Amino acid sequence: MNVINFQDANCAHCYKCLRNCDVKAIRIKQGQAQIVTDMCIYCGHCMEICPQEAKTFDSDLAYVKSLLYKKERVVVSLDPSYRGLLDYEDSGQIVDALLKLGFSQVRETAEGAAIITREYVRLMKEGKMDNIIVTSCPAIVYLVEKHYPMLIPYLAPVVSPMIAHGRWIKDRMGQHTKVVFIGPCVAKKMEAEADSRTRGCVDAVIEFNELQKWLEEEGIDLKHCESRPFANQDPMVNQLYPITNGIIRAVDVCGAPGTYKKLTVSSIKSCREFLHSMKRGYIDHCFVELNLCAGGCVNGPGVDKRRGFRFKATMSIENNALLAAPPAYITLPKEELERTYVPRQVVDKMPTEAEIKEILKTIGKSNSTTEFNCGACGYMTCREKAIAIYQGKAEAAMCLIRSYENARSQANVVMETTPNLIFIFDKEMRIREFNRRAEDVFHTSRQDALRMYLFELIDTKDFEEVYHTHENKLRVKQKWEQYNMTVLETIVYIPSSDRVLAIIEDVSAEEKQAERMLEQKLNTVKLAQAVVEKQMTTAQEIAGLLGETTAETKAILTKLRDTLLES
Repeated sequence: MNVINFQDANCAHCYKCLRNCDVKAIRIKQGQAQIVTDMCIYCGHCMEICPQEAKTFDSDLAYVKSLLYKKERVVVSLDPSYRGLLDYEDSGQIVDALLKLGFSQVRETAEGAAIITREYVRLMKEGKMDNIIVTSCPAIVYLVEKHYPMLIPYLAPVVSPMIAHGRWIKDRMGQHTKVVFIGPCVAKKMEAEADSRTRGCVDAVIEFNELQKWLEEEGIDLKHCESRPFANQDPMVNQLYPITNGIIRAVDVCGAPGTYKKLTVSSIKSCREFLHSMKRGYIDHCFVELNLCAGGCVNGPGVDKRRGFRFKATMSIENNALLAAPPAYITLPKEELERTYVPRQVVDKMPTEAEIKEILKTIGKSNSTTEFNCGACGYMTCREKAIAIYQGKAEAAMCLIRSYENARSQANVVMETTPNLIFIFDKEMRIREFNRRAEDVFHTSRQDALRMYLFELIDTKDFEEVYHTHENKLRVKQKWEQYNMTVLETIVYIPSSDRVLAIIEDVSAEEKQAERMLEQKLNTVKLAQAVVEKQMTTAQEIAGLLGETTAETKAILTKLRDTLLES
């Protein structure tokens, strides 16, 4: 079962979820993030920090609505962190709103917490456990089972308040009764619906965020609702469970002995640090309240952090919870309170040192000086990343520095080898990029050019025109007289950076070649014209000589004719 859904289309390859996952329960496959279910503790942190909202909670809302539509008996188990997380004037208005949605009863989960508090006190009085880790947070349970299985003997063998409450409601109202837990926790859904040890006690889980949207859809304003009482008695001090140190205060009020040292740890990083200390044997005879979410359940993933209700909720719970033990009006059989735990740690195959070095070479880490350990990919060190690649959890392409270096290297090859001049300038005509060919033409180093303005090198009329009009010029022929060059100017405006890119193609050689060809053509035509003229002169001379000879011949023959006729 997937509690958290990943939407591939939205994943932007930023690896933020992997960087922020303390147990590294995310693998990257073909550029997409995926949950590693064997390692995931369902803290929901990846949902909170994903900038693309590619991770979403697998909602039970449609199922709950269908139950209400069919008029089934549905009872709400409302997490006590509702105080301050929902915008109301009186807590009874929440009851009225939920009843309007169609629920049969609204009860506080703190009812179940009262049973669990008594169990914790019993364990401390028995004194059989060296250390006792409270098990109200399912994410803590999964953290120990999957990542610190050697500490399982220290987990209190007791179900969570939600499970105890669900079982009690079903025992009291019939197993056909549907129980819907409303709270701020993602791991609660896993505990309620996917964990075979506790499945069936609670039928659905809704986050506070979902409830708020549902109420808006139905046009229900909490502040305009009536105030109606919860179906349960006041759970008193057990309402403190969702805030830091709340469980310890509850057990103290309810008669916990002073035989155990008591400690509260909050946030996943601090919890892991504490478990490491316990693993090393530094913790002895301690009752420990571990809160995976910093500040307790009031800061869970199912809460809209933008509203800043966390501290409001903490103060509201502090001010409204009576620091007294409620009467033990609800109980459960021992077998319904007990819980067992199993080691679920997955031990991945580790590569040899030679294999690690070979993988490091494939991602451009041929020696320790190239192992930057920047953490951008999500792994603290390049070696950790290499191990993850070996285990199929990561890909070589995830190395952002290598990708950047490859892109920069390719760009540098273009900039350094192109025969064209390339430079970029800003609105002030200050040069921002300057390639090798430009250095040669302008006899100015890149370092010096980046401190200069373009008008110090050439006439900027065309370049300023492109910047101001945003109309590009493509292969416009110009004469750069001062450099004895003929060029084709391609000038392009870059909107994203408000700069202009100029690519200047030197066509001076081609122009000179064209001029030589034209001169040869003109010379050839001139020569041909001279030949023609000479031929014409020769022809005329020949014609003149022929004309004179013919006239003389005609005169002689005529004279001979006349002579003959006279005789």
